[in-house]
Amino acid sequence: MICQICGKKAESNFCFRHKPKKVIQTKQKDIAHDNANSNAMWNFFLLIWGKRSHKSEISGTYLGKEPLSIFFHHIIEKEHCDQGKFDPENIILVTWDEHTNLHSNKYKYKEINKRREYLKSKYERVQ
Repeated sequence: MICQICGKKAESNFCFRHKPKKVIQTKQKDIAHDNANSNAMWNFFLLIWGKRSHKSEISGTYLGKEPLSIFFHHIIEKEHCDQGKFDPENIILVTWDEHTNLHSNKYKYKEINKRREYLKSKYERVQ
């Protein structure tokens, strides 16, 4: 076959360059919902930032004056536990490096392991 636009060889009516692209449908409702969740989470983080000292709860390292989302770690992942999503006890302030380490090994720090066990029992009582 030959491309209808440029005349080059093609596997269908169009070559790869001129083949119509599929439009990825995004639902405005889903986007608005995701934005609302992001805003709610950020406001939640700001409340925690205002109440706690701006130091890592693992190492005591000063985090600075400006809150960054990387400083806030859900001890029990928010995807696995709806009760913990907006629970201040489920959030621990950490440095950038500590947060990175936690995503490669969530059992790396004793303080987080201790809090995780407490939270597991707390959320079992709620269910």
